[in-house]
Order: sequence, then structure tokens, then C-alpha cells
Amino acid sequence: MKLPTSRIVPFLNKPDPLVRVILVYGPDAGLVRERVMHLAKLTVSDLNDPFRVVTLAPSTVADDPARLFDEMASLALGGGRRLVRIQNPGESLAAGITALLIDMPDSDSLLLIEAGDLDKRSKLRAACEGDSPQSCAIPCYVEDSAARQRTITEILTSENVRAARDIVAALADILPPDRLAMRSELEKFALYVGKGNAATLADVHASVQDAGAAELDDLIFAVGAGDAKRAAQLIDRLYAEQTSPVALLRAAQRHFMRLQWARAEMDKGLAATDAVKRLHPPVFWKYESAMTSQLRRWSRARSEQALRRLADAEAAVKRTGTPDTALCAQVLLGLAA
Repeated sequence: MKLPTSRIVPFLNKPDPLVRVILVYGPDAGLVRERVMHLAKLTVSDLNDPFRVVTLAPSTVADDPARLFDEMASLALGGGRRLVRIQNPGESLAAGITALLIDMPDSDSLLLIEAGDLDKRSKLRAACEGDSPQSCAIPCYVEDSAARQRTITEILTSENVRAARDIVAALADILPPDRLAMRSELEKFALYVGKGNAATLADVHASVQDAGAAELDDLIFAVGAGDAKRAAQLIDRLYAEQTSPVALLRAAQRHFMRLQWARAEMDKGLAATDAVKRLHPPVFWKYESAMTSQLRRWSRARSEQALRRLADAEAAVKRTGTPDTALCAQVLLGLAA
């Protein structure tokens, strides 16, 4: 079965014991990994226990389909539920999953599959999203702004750090899109603020901005400044760090929306420097002069045109078969030019 968005968190908190095959997939590799590890630890407390945990290579299952059935049928020496893991599977695994669901062994073993982004035509997705009540697929997409802010709030609350809405919005704007990278930055941020304390914008600027998120901002400001050479270098670096094209496009959209808003304030008679100071969340201090300069370069009409191009690009990169990284780079460099 395919879990609707509203059921994912309840399922993760209390998995259905009837479900014996779980596929976790999606473009947010960090979130995929986080959810897989959460489900794995709910099943077996010690993931290094060789009697209760086995990891199969996809090629092993492809070469010997009966091996998957045998592992799922095996009982753990000493008792307890058994966990079978498969990472980075190919489409060839679909046949083995289909056969397993038709003839599931009488045990309580759990098969946990960790995959990357799978399109709608994926046979592996189809096998796990089918009518069988013994399987399910959990997608892990890059969160939108509202969901991202909720996640940040939850993580900070778990770290016993209080954060007002504007602090959470500022963090959402600059933290890396990958869930594991974001969690790592927030854990360091919580240490900096101190448990039981309330975070401030000064804390954000001091401990998060310089911790790795600056490259994304550097890219967007390079695009807005017309520095195509610098933008190309940063795009390559961010791709090497597994930053998704959608994350780049959304960061650019946020930037041009802020430019558009501030430009509207200028059109009412406000000075560029004052318009920048009215932006919320505040512009990080090292980008203030660049933001002021770009306000003079980008009229409201040009900003609107840039936003249309970015929105069209985001829709295009989400379509199956689109060369997403190339298209994203083309649009960003086109704006820089």
C-alpha cells in the first residue's frame, strides 16, 4: 500500500505489525536514512546483532531469488524479531518482492528497503504500493517551507531549546535541505544556545550561517549579482554535496520574492537600505550591501520574470526523465547572465 502523507508520521511512530515489507525512498537522502534507521531500531535495538539483522546486496537477491524468502523465513537464534535490510536496490528487486508477497513465510521478520528517488513508473514502487496489506512505501520528499519549519521546531524542542517563529523562519531559510545535514546543524546550534535557553537571531548568525549553509546563499547572491562564473563554481560544488536541484531553485525563488517585496517598498519612496532592513527574516549582515545593490539592479518586473522562470523550472525538473541538474544550472546561469 501507499501511505498518504497524513499517515506517514503515525505509521513511523507505531508501525502496523501486519506490514512485513517497507520501502523507504525519495530525493531527500537524509530523510530516507533517518526514517530507515528509526524503523530499524524499533525492530531490533542492536543493529550489530548478527543473529537478528542481515543485510542483503541487491545482486544477491537478483541472482538467487529464493535467498530473500529463506532470510525472511529464518528465526533469530535466541528469539526476537528478525530484520532483513536491502540498500540501493535496482528495479530487478521488484520481481523478488512480488514473489515474496504472494508467498510470505510464516514468521514476523521485517524487510526494510532503503532506496533513492524512484519515479512513478518504478516497478519496485509498484510492488510495494500494491494491494497487499503486508507491504507499504514511504516517500521522502524535500519539505516545503511550512513542513520544514515544523521539523525544525520539533528538533529544537527535543534539544530543549526555545525558538520564536522568526528564529525558526530564519533557520529554515539557511539550513541545508537534506534532513540529516539539517539535524546535524541544529544539534550544533542547540549546543551553542544551551539547553533550556531561548535562541536569538544573533545565535543563528553566529553559529549556523558559517557552519555550511553559506554556500547556498553565496550561489543565490552570485546569480542576483550577475556573477555567472562564481555561480557555476558554486552549482558544481553544491551538486557534489548532493544538494538537490529543487533546493537550489526554491532558494532562488525565496531570494527573488524578497527582492520583489523590498523593491515594492522602494517604489513607495523608501530608500534601498531601509527596504532591506524591513525584510523578515533579516538579511544576514555580510549580504546586506549585496542585497541593497541587487535592489537597484532588479526591478519588480524583472523579479517577476525571474520568479516565473524559476517556477517553470521547478515544475520541469520534477517531471520524469528531465535532466534536472542540467536544467536547474541552465536557468540559474541564465538569470545570472
